[in-house]
Amino acid sequence: MIIKIITGMAGGGKSTALDAFEDMGYYCIDNLPPNLLKEFINLYRNNPSDLEALAVVMDLRLGVFFDDVSHKVDELKELGYDIEIIFVEASEDILMKRFSETRRNHPMETAGDRRKAIREEKAKLSQLREKADRIIDTSQYNAHQLKRAIQESYRADQNDYFQVIVTSYGMKHGDLEAPDFCFDLRFLPNPFYIEELNELSGHDEAVREYIMENETSRKTLNKINEFLDVVIPAIRESGRHTVNIGFGCTGGRHRSITFAILVGDHLRKQGYQVLHLDRDLNRG
Repeated sequence: MIIKIITGMAGGGKSTALDAFEDMGYYCIDNLPPNLLKEFINLYRNNPSDLEALAVVMDLRLGVFFDDVSHKVDELKELGYDIEIIFVEASEDILMKRFSETRRNHPMETAGDRRKAIREEKAKLSQLREKADRIIDTSQYNAHQLKRAIQESYRADQNDYFQVIVTSYGMKHGDLEAPDFCFDLRFLPNPFYIEELNELSGHDEAVREYIMENETSRKTLNKINEFLDVVIPAIRESGRHTVNIGFGCTGGRHRSITFAILVGDHLRKQGYQVLHLDRDLNRG
């Protein structure tokens, strides 16, 4: 049986992660106390069942039972189960924004001090985070993007999992959260000032042709690809499972998307699993 233990920060995306596994055919449980996990598994082992994959959320809502999570995971690993701890988190500012947008309080919030609650939760989860098999920073994802990213990443064999995330964004809308590499493309020709291209995006061939007919654009693309061809294999060799690459232009609609598409295509030809995200495509 394959078992995924999903834990992490409140507001980090645990429910979305659980939904992603449910869509992949996992039997999903939200916040099962760890001392009941072994009993639940034994129940299915002793009865005819087609249950092959289980995903369970375990977080600080368990109260005093949460301290048993690490011990129970070790117990199940010793019994030979294929079990993985997935820790989801986001930056402090993003978590603040998410709670504000949903008008929800943080579970540990008292006297309206939300930031303090987030920091206290982070401290309490630190030991389990260190033990996690995979840490997913959801800062740059919306719910739909996170669900898709999880599903795409788990289609590959877990032991050989490696993913490159290429994200286009508009620099006027703020910096990209925690990229490994970021390329500012505002020096390239801007289709925004061409009437027939203004309302299109880098997903349209006419926009890409306009940008890439420029010699500087072509040289820049080649240099970026050459650079990534050197550093990405080295990053993978170091044991990392994910590389985040950002492409920024003024609005995040034309140049950034063009380069995200073209670089993504180049990396796929090298055999990498690539996830393409457009952070600001639908923003003004």
